[in-house]
This record gives sequence, structure tokens and C-alpha cells, in this order.
Amino acid sequence: MLLAVACSGDSAPPIESGDSQAPYSEALEIEDARARTSRPPHSNSAAFMTLINNGNEDLVIVGVKTPRAKVAELHTMLHEDGKMKMRRVERLVVPSKGELELKPGADHLMFFELDKAWRIGDQLELTLLFAKHPEQVVSLEVEK
Repeated sequence: MLLAVACSGDSAPPIESGDSQAPYSEALEIEDARARTSRPPHSNSAAFMTLINNGNEDLVIVGVKTPRAKVAELHTMLHEDGKMKMRRVERLVVPSKGELELKPGADHLMFFELDKAWRIGDQLELTLLFAKHPEQVVSLEVEK
């Protein structure tokens, strides 16, 4: 799944990859957006995607939100004392002319206190919050 979205002063909806021309000079493309099913007691889940920045400045993600969870955070995995540990971070950077891959065992989005179980095939909407750009809604599907 490829979803191209814009980070500009406009508050336009996401641009599907099939659109012939984006009305933005700098665009953020989002590929392979997906979330995990929640595990009993269905209190948390994670989301992953690849963010591609075609713009001339870094895009700094400072938060995420969804109506499907009371708590939504940016996380990373760190190797400490011979173990992998998950840590909350204040920001994630999508470098100019580069990409940021949110994936298991690395940077990712975490959700706690879910409204109900996230099951395979559920459709979710997440909102990415940026430091200097408008927020961006991302639609994704829950996978195993």
C-alpha cells in the first residue's frame, strides 16, 4: 500500500498514489502502513510504516494520536545490558530526501489502553503530529 501525503500549510486530505499530480512541492510518502493485532487483554498494540521525505527539510514527528487508544506514543528499541528494551522518545526524524522505517525491534508507534481489541482486517486512522508541519491522517489496516 502506498499513500502519499503532504506536509504543507494546506489542510488537504491525504493524496492517494493514483492521483495524477499532487498540489504540493514537498510531499511525504507513506508505504506499508500497518498495525498489529492486540494481544489479550487487548490493552496495547503497535503500528509500523515507511515514511519517505521528498522535501528539502527534515520532518520531525512529535506525536501520534488515534481515537482507538487513550495513550499513543513514539517508541524505539535500545540494546541495554544485553537485552532489548522499549523506550518512549519525544521525536522521530524523517530526514530530508530520505526515509524513516518504523518497524518491529526499532522505531515504531505504540498504543495503550485500546478502546477494544484490534483484530485482523480492522481499519484504523492515526494522526501523525509534526513539529513544523500540519498533522497528517494515515489510514491503515490491522494485520497479524
